[in-house]
Amino acid sequence: MRMLTVYDVVNQAQLELSIAPRSIQTAVTSNDRDIVQMVALLSAVADEVLMDEPYKETLGDGIWLQDAAGNPKSSPTADTDLVLFDGRVAVDGLKYKFLQQKGLEYGEVMRDFIVRMNRLAARANARIIDLDTDQGRMI
Repeated sequence: MRMLTVYDVVNQAQLELSIAPRSIQTAVTSNDRDIVQMVALLSAVADEVLMDEPYKETLGDGIWLQDAAGNPKSSPTADTDLVLFDGRVAVDGLKYKFLQQKGLEYGEVMRDFIVRMNRLAARANARIIDLDTDQGRMI
């Protein structure tokens, strides 16, 4: 498992989605609307990640972010803030949430996110939960 900074997560997601042809200069203080939206959506990704294993147990206090000095944070305020869950989960989750908010096709990216979460849960010998299950939907 590799943890990334807020900058790394947002930059990697925007590069993979081809929003810009090169790396961003900054994430947290960006003037680009898409980058600002991605930083905001990172909290939504964290909320989803913290509901399921393995992070429900390991990050059960709800703290998913820390500053460069190791102090816990509730939302990103600097590019150097460290996301405390798997970096690939953060990138895939951010891509899925971003595409979903834009009204674009996000099924494949959501699948990548769910598969990664399930693999991490299995690796941690935890209960596997499908994040795609809708409580009101008949299966």
